[in-house]
Amino acid sequence: MGRAPWEEVREERAGNCVVTVRTAGSGGQPVVLVHGIGVSARYFQPLAAELSRNNAVYAIELPGFGLAPSPRRALSVPELGQVVVAALHGLGLSGVVLVGHSMGCQVAAEAAARAPELVHKLVLLGPTVNNRERSAAMQALRLAQDTLREPPAVNMMVFTDYVRSLVPYLRTLPAMINHRIEDVLPEVSCPVVLMRGERDPIVPADWLRRLAETNRGARVVEVPNVPHVLMYGRPEETARGFLAGDPHAAA
Repeated sequence: MGRAPWEEVREERAGNCVVTVRTAGSGGQPVVLVHGIGVSARYFQPLAAELSRNNAVYAIELPGFGLAPSPRRALSVPELGQVVVAALHGLGLSGVVLVGHSMGCQVAAEAAARAPELVHKLVLLGPTVNNRERSAAMQALRLAQDTLREPPAVNMMVFTDYVRSLVPYLRTLPAMINHRIEDVLPEVSCPVVLMRGERDPIVPADWLRRLAETNRGARVVEVPNVPHVLMYGRPEETARGFLAGDPHAAA
């Protein structure tokens, strides 16, 4: 499977924090990717390779994750959303397609609600946390189930990222579990696309439907035969799912 040749990897100040930004491609609609808890932007590589054919792609690594230095204290999900907004300002970006995965969906939703002038479309891939399973024990069980369904390359990547960011992961986990994305989505005014892999045990279909009810304009897309990290196994289908019908972007 192809990998995105990140053309540049650099640090950017975002408010009182520092993020790492990986870039690829040019032109088209700017697409900004926000990863989930404990991981880095590495698992976005197949999706970034697909998107960067016709679009400028920016993958933001949040403070404490990937190559980004840890913040002085644990940040809440709304604070992480503000970090993304500050990063967009620092990069001079507006009218972006803002894409989150897993906890990155919670962060991206906060950013879109706070800065509607910067976000053209909000895309949530495998949005957490299912409000019927909002506990560390249930999320650990679902993660274990998902691990059995992911390809070995994804599991190796995620595991090594978790080891590198164990302390930030543990500090951020309570904030992720207690954050209610369903309370944020009604405040998002741009178009919203909710996506899941058909075999995702972390984000069941009924949770996606319930989320869609909180934002009446939201579109629901399911990618067949893939688990939680849908954009790694099916990058083309994932890109088509959220860029289809958008005259400002090309997949």
